[in-house]
Amino acid sequence: MKNTDFEIFKEECSWFIKQTDKIEIKNINIDYSKDFSNTFPMLFQLVSKARVAGVVLTRTSKNKETIYNYRLYSWDIKNGNTAGWLCRIESNSSVIEILPEHQLLVDNIGGIEESYDPEYECETDKLTDNQNYLFTKSECEPMDKDLKDFYLDTCEEEELKPLNTDNLLTFAVEANGNATYYDLQTKKVLLFASDHDFDYITEVENQPEYTFYTINEVNIFVDYVEKLAKQWLDETM
Repeated sequence: MKNTDFEIFKEECSWFIKQTDKIEIKNINIDYSKDFSNTFPMLFQLVSKARVAGVVLTRTSKNKETIYNYRLYSWDIKNGNTAGWLCRIESNSSVIEILPEHQLLVDNIGGIEESYDPEYECETDKLTDNQNYLFTKSECEPMDKDLKDFYLDTCEEEELKPLNTDNLLTFAVEANGNATYYDLQTKKVLLFASDHDFDYITEVENQPEYTFYTINEVNIFVDYVEKLAKQWLDETM
């Protein structure tokens, strides 16, 4: 079944689909949970406005077939184009511990693997810009050992007390390696950005430059999700 939104996605994210992939497009109906709509009202409003298609991708590598399930969320945006997210729907086989609010999110919409909004000019960067993924549970992991060692060495050189990073878990990673974390105990969100020109972040006090930042208007994970959703809502028709 041909789907116009999926054809646009293939043009905008041409690197994602391989020639040998098998694609099946399905019509789907989604019932979002009450907990989801109460916890993430902005996100619920956004995804409720979307056209949603089920996408089943079968990919063969080394004579082994792997099946991936996605949802393509598509919106008409104010410049007349179509924008969207490709969200991966995973089984609950991953044993990694994530926040209950994060689990609630992936149970309802999955994790964002690709996003696109062609030629849309906005005054500020969006949290979805240049991300390799957002929220995908199987991609989440503690702070990388090499990165942690670099951070601790930098703190020692500058005679600054390091933050406790033992409970940090990534939930978004940019193409340049910048990573967004939350603390599994406090739910607080921190960005580790060694390469950026963002104007929506603030250095964590008494920390080395180009290490940890807070994101303006974001304290905990739910704040981050709702800020992201508001940015997209402001673009949609």
